[in-house]
Amino acid sequence: MSEDDAMHPPHAPRIREHVGMVRWQRTGDGDWCAETALGQYVGGDSHRWRVRLYSGVELEYDLAVWAPFQ
Repeated sequence: MSEDDAMHPPHAPRIREHVGMVRWQRTGDGDWCAETALGQYVGGDSHRWRVRLYSGVELEYDLAVWAPFQ
């Protein structure tokens, strides 16, 4: 298994599967802050996922920046 395999899931979830996305960022004072998004998977590949948020908005998430969670 390569480092790239660890960073990117081997396959995307099923269509309409409920997924969560998380992104960690440093704040100005050096603390970590998590941003999350929840919705249904609507398409993508092993590098980018499109997720329809529960609010109805559809967004694309770069898996180099965002990590999936369930």
